[in-house]
Amino acid sequence: MRSILTAGLKYFLWFLLLYGALTAVSLIPQVGAACNAIYRQPTEWLLKGLFPKAYLHLKARPGDADAIVVEYASKEKIAQAQMEGRTSGGQVQIPGKITDMKFYNMFLSFHLFFVALMLLSPITWKEKLTGIVIGSVLFYLFTVFRISLSLIVLFNQPDVAIYQTGAFWLNTSKSILYFLTLGVKVLVVLLLWVLLAFRKQNWKELLQVKDKG
Repeated sequence: MRSILTAGLKYFLWFLLLYGALTAVSLIPQVGAACNAIYRQPTEWLLKGLFPKAYLHLKARPGDADAIVVEYASKEKIAQAQMEGRTSGGQVQIPGKITDMKFYNMFLSFHLFFVALMLLSPITWKEKLTGIVIGSVLFYLFTVFRISLSLIVLFNQPDVAIYQTGAFWLNTSKSILYFLTLGVKVLVVLLLWVLLAFRKQNWKELLQVKDKG
């Protein structure tokens, strides 16, 4: 029993060190900005496909790697502005709005948590790298799903009125969002880790557990 606790504590301490190091690197402005850009590009493409009635543009805020600025407007209103000739300096004035998302709390800190767990798992390097790729894609899609729910609620607001999905889907989106707390993100990461990295015999060897009989 003592050997299990010792091995488990050692694993936990190595995890804290690795996760802390990865977090420290991600907080370097250039690194954070690069990660932000990598996340924004495919996300904007996916969101445009999911919300064809909306003009969407995901931008960075200069000097703030944690912020993703979402600029949005109704394509119908944009077309109406063009037809009415509402221009400024030769460009159409888009009656758009913006909202902010926190990149670290939404994705990066949890992704680094997952990467640290995978790197310290007692599996082969090929399995680690494969697991990191698969898990990263799945967790990324989970965050895009959450963003989509937030946009459904936002686009249904009377002052925005880009979509009118009906009371059922709107209330369903709000209910799901209510349960997608930070704790749920941690559980999703742990579930992905267990599914992709758990090999019973490997963990027995790491924790020095001996089979009886």
